[in-house]
Amino acid sequence: MAQILRHANVTLTNANTEYSFDFSQGLGKIQFQCRTAFDIRYSYETGKVAGPTAPYFTLKSGSVYSWNNLTAGRTQVYFACAVAGKVMEIEYI
Repeated sequence: MAQILRHANVTLTNANTEYSFDFSQGLGKIQFQCRTAFDIRYSYETGKVAGPTAPYFTLKSGSVYSWNNLTAGRTQVYFACAVAGKVMEIEYI
């Protein structure tokens, strides 16, 4: 069976506000980046990125995050940015 590459966008409308994306339709490879040159905070746990509160990770401006073999237990990813209106570009299989 062929794998289907899917695309999605998540707009981080408000600064320092948590937004999420559910990768459960894929569970293969995921990849995401900020459309413009801004740092993005992300976490697999809710309540960590808006504040921010550890643990979270910083996707540096101009970087792409990718992960192979996403497990069923980690299908939701949470995003936030210090600047409003940024767009997360997402691909997943």
